[in-house]
Amino acid sequence: MLPKISSIGLVILIFSVVAVSGCLSNDPLDNVYKTESTGIKHFESEGISFNSSINWSFYKMENETSGDYLFSISKGTDENMDFIHFYEGAYNRTLSEYISSEKKEIPLRNWTITSEKELTVDGLPAYQISALNQENNPLIKTWLIKDGTMYTIYAVPGSGKNLTSIEKDLEIVTSTFHVL
Repeated sequence: MLPKISSIGLVILIFSVVAVSGCLSNDPLDNVYKTESTGIKHFESEGISFNSSINWSFYKMENETSGDYLFSISKGTDENMDFIHFYEGAYNRTLSEYISSEKKEIPLRNWTITSEKELTVDGLPAYQISALNQENNPLIKTWLIKDGTMYTIYAVPGSGKNLTSIEKDLEIVTSTFHVL
């Protein structure tokens, strides 16, 4: 014969199982689905998914204050760490209108555009600008709009590195990027 468990005992038992299983964890990794195979890592979180080479890891910037920030991936260590950041935000205009305004703002921030191109990301028109910021550090921004939401993929190579060190990895991300 099984012992009887009171209602309070049952609630405590269920809460304990949930807590031990990690369902109440504040760890940002709990919201990321990752799989690895044949040198490729798949990420899925915050309504987006993409692949990267195996040497990239989930990274959540604690000091990011933008409400549009989703998460980042990184590779390397300390000063040599490369980042690819992901942002989303509501946007009710066209991509070309956004790019036009962005191109006007870049020189005002003392940045220099080094290249730009149209591409397709998630089957949608996208635009990519490579630039040097005011400290002469390279970066690449890629934008696309889906269902009234602007998605920004922002790639930054580690200190002292040039864009070629991150371009191949960024290409893997953008070619597999998908809004869920």
